[in-house]
Amino acid sequence: MSILFDQLPTILVLAVLVGIFVALGRHVKSERLVLWTTAWILIFAHAVAKFMLPVAGALAPTFSGFAQSALALAALCFVASLTSFFENKTVTIALLTLCGVPAMVYNLALAYQSDERWIYMVCLEFVFLGTPLFIALSRRLTVEAFGWMPLCIISGVLTIQHAWHHDYNFGRLAFLTIGFALPAFLFCRRYPRLSSGVIASACGFLLWGASFTFQSLATVWPALHLSQELWNTPRFFVALGMMLTLLEDKSEFLKSARVRERELNRQLQRFAGITSGLLTGVDINSMCHEIALAVMETSTFQRVVIVLGTDGGALVAAGHAGYEPEAVRHIEHRCANVWRIDMIEQACQAGVKLGENSYRLEPAEVDQYGPAPSTRQFEPNDYWENGSAVIVPLLSTRGAVLGCLAMDDPRDVARVTAEEMSQIELLAGDLAVTIDNAALHRQLVRSEKLAAIGQLVAGVAHELNNPLTSIVGYSELLTDEVGPGTAREKLDKMIREAQRMRRIIENLLRFARQNSLEKKSTSLKPLLQEVLALGEYHLRENNVEVKVNVAPNLPQVALDEDQFKQILLNLLNNSVDAMENVRRKRIRIEAFLQEDRVVVRFDDNGPGFTDTSRAFDPFFTTKPVGKGTGLGLSICYGIVKEHGGEILATNLEPNGARIVLELPVQNGTRTAGAVSVS
Repeated sequence: MSILFDQLPTILVLAVLVGIFVALGRHVKSERLVLWTTAWILIFAHAVAKFMLPVAGALAPTFSGFAQSALALAALCFVASLTSFFENKTVTIALLTLCGVPAMVYNLALAYQSDERWIYMVCLEFVFLGTPLFIALSRRLTVEAFGWMPLCIISGVLTIQHAWHHDYNFGRLAFLTIGFALPAFLFCRRYPRLSSGVIASACGFLLWGASFTFQSLATVWPALHLSQELWNTPRFFVALGMMLTLLEDKSEFLKSARVRERELNRQLQRFAGITSGLLTGVDINSMCHEIALAVMETSTFQRVVIVLGTDGGALVAAGHAGYEPEAVRHIEHRCANVWRIDMIEQACQAGVKLGENSYRLEPAEVDQYGPAPSTRQFEPNDYWENGSAVIVPLLSTRGAVLGCLAMDDPRDVARVTAEEMSQIELLAGDLAVTIDNAALHRQLVRSEKLAAIGQLVAGVAHELNNPLTSIVGYSELLTDEVGPGTAREKLDKMIREAQRMRRIIENLLRFARQNSLEKKSTSLKPLLQEVLALGEYHLRENNVEVKVNVAPNLPQVALDEDQFKQILLNLLNNSVDAMENVRRKRIRIEAFLQEDRVVVRFDDNGPGFTDTSRAFDPFFTTKPVGKGTGLGLSICYGIVKEHGGEILATNLEPNGARIVLELPVQNGTRTAGAVSVS
């Protein structure tokens, strides 16, 4: 009875420890703490089972086997909680099963004094030899594995040898010694700091593992009498150290949270200043470098680049921070020769969604869609992979992609989360709105300028038309009175020039006049074929190669056919004139469906526009004097706007020009690919 009362204080202390760890689990959400709590529950069960042994009678072997199994499983829980892969539940459960089941079978067989040595040898093979093999096959090898694996294999060989000679108790002692001593080294590895909690836990585990060896010596030398409470002391050191470690972690977490809060406030202030600058209407390109620098300084990312799209779908690196000069040149080269605006949308579809409007790209996707790949190496983790990147697309209010922010090289990979990206996404949204507003402002200015010029042109054209009509009329009357000769030739030339002036005035009036459109549902393919047929002679005489691709089943568009033919003829003639000095002249016309609009694209390999921002201005032309009026594209602009569409001009690399027409479809949309019609 005195023995029972001697064990009672230990049981009560263990019960209190279990209660403390269960209470801690309510405030600290950690998979590691769950395993620690499970281990202490098993140690408490071990103590209770030992407490019941003296009065168990015939059930004594069962209680003994249960007690030893609980102790072995507790050691496994401690080891599993401190591995580098403990957060991976699948691997952790597999490891506990691989070692736990054989350990229970071994202890039960030993409790019932079975002499079937094959049982013990198989269990020892699973525990000491199967574990290193499992870790190696699961590719969870770390530096520390090369320390414990040889120890585990050597111990396995020795315990199997002893089991062969019917010494089964040696295997149990070896398992417990290694099982409780190994966590001392793993603890220091998981918590690399010289704190009181870490020191107490590591020393406690070492003494706990050593206690089993000393207990075995006590059985060999009975004269070596030591109190049972002495064997319990190390476990109390471990429990105290674990609790101190949890408190230290909580303190570090609160300290880092305060630091993070200060960083977040600084980030908000910095971003608010940038947003205010964007709202004042400053030049966007001048702000992009400041935005990239602010993101780099206030977030976890050490490299940031802002890529913006041009009207023609190309990309430019508008701002960057943290990149080496060679990496900057690499980005600029990719923007000029590889990337297109539509590739940003493809990258978002290929990437893993991180926040509301941010995506993480894997290394293979970065090579295809991302900026200059990073050469920085990270330790294996669940947040980041070597060569990854994060992109935030810049989306207009209509959902169009205007560019993106690309970031990589995080200082802390654990901060690559949706929370970290939230403020960056808001800033990217402000930048996108500013870019969209700037484009709308340019369109408004152009529309106001064209309207003012239109009013002026209408008045001038009417004033010129009346005297010109008289000139043409009297010239034609004179031709009836003047016979063939030099005077007649001069008179005919004057009539031709007067007719030319009349056509110019008609173009001026067409430009200024808001015609009433006669729209009807029309297919683009026949219109293109008719225009090409009209210009066939002109194209053949100038040796121009024309390729036309129209998507099959292209939706119909509400058009005024005559006016749209005028657009197509103007664009075709402009391209032919621009390629006058080009050896091999090529024009490519494409028509396809994009979202809810039909897009018609005219490309040529001429010298391109000298100033794309003035391409649609009236009277602006790069043609020689007497060869062009500068009204063709401005008339096209007015017609397209009247149809509710958009027209854009851009230059191609390394040479060439592109005109893009966007027209709303008549009824619905259908997906279509391209097919040749010429």
